[in-house]
Amino acid sequence: MPEGGHEITTFRDVLATLDLTGAVVTLDAAGCQTETLEVIRARGGEYVVCVKGNQPTLRDAIAGVFDRAGEAEFAGCDGHTSVTDAHGRHEERNVTVVHDPDGLPAGWAGVGSVALVCRDRQVTGKPNESIAHYYLSSLRVGAAELADYIRRHWHIEAMHWVLDVAFREDESRTEAGHAGANLGMIRRVALSLLKRAGKKGSIHTRRLRAAWDDQYLVQVLQGLFPHNA
Repeated sequence: MPEGGHEITTFRDVLATLDLTGAVVTLDAAGCQTETLEVIRARGGEYVVCVKGNQPTLRDAIAGVFDRAGEAEFAGCDGHTSVTDAHGRHEERNVTVVHDPDGLPAGWAGVGSVALVCRDRQVTGKPNESIAHYYLSSLRVGAAELADYIRRHWHIEAMHWVLDVAFREDESRTEAGHAGANLGMIRRVALSLLKRAGKKGSIHTRRLRAAWDDQYLVQVLQGLFPHNA
């Protein structure tokens, strides 16, 4: 990012240089800006963006769309449910989509649908957790396809969270030449190798073990080479 620049405007400037024809750009709530979505549409792309409290008028309008849909028993809406069970955690995700929604504020480019994602999580030994998020999209697709875009976006967000927690990437102040980009690539390679090394222990724990245990380090590095058939 240029010195003195802002993440949102810098991101928008980068988008303006790209040919997005056929691409679907997924954004978190920070990217929920009319100007950003206009750039994506102008460059030929589609978007899926999370809507939160930074856009209260839009969020309330989307909530109204689903209130009206509920009163009509969700007639004409599309829904999708997925369930995952892993590591003592049970999670259900319910996605409901309304196409061509009425009542949204003016200025939001090419809206094709809105989505309500409800996630219920049960973790052994912890209170049940229920979370709901709204999404805005230019796409007019089914709930299962839209759910897949949302899910893949949060896989990327999860990777960035791990890089920050386990590798302290956000604390890095390396700026000389291409050093920052090079170190970023090395961190991602290291993260990928540590994930392949097994499921026992957190990424932070595996990283420490690789530093202390040469035999385990060799096991991690073997992930660089394809297994023999």
